[in-house]
Amino acid sequence: MASGHLQTYGINMKKFQYQELSCSLPAGVADMMKKMNKIGADGWELVSVCPTSSSQYGIEELTAFLKKEIVK
Repeated sequence: MASGHLQTYGINMKKFQYQELSCSLPAGVADMMKKMNKIGADGWELVSVCPTSSSQYGIEELTAFLKKEIVK
């Protein structure tokens, strides 16, 4: 595949939209959980959680990445 194009051979590939939520630690975790439960009820799925800010004292912020299938 020198052209760089993916051949799907007639398979319909799913498409997704993405969203991220961030919170400071430890104060924002409870609020983040409430938001994730609310949007989870709307079909959003948690993909990953990563530390996005840290200091000499440890992790200060987390970011959650979510996806939702785009239905035609």
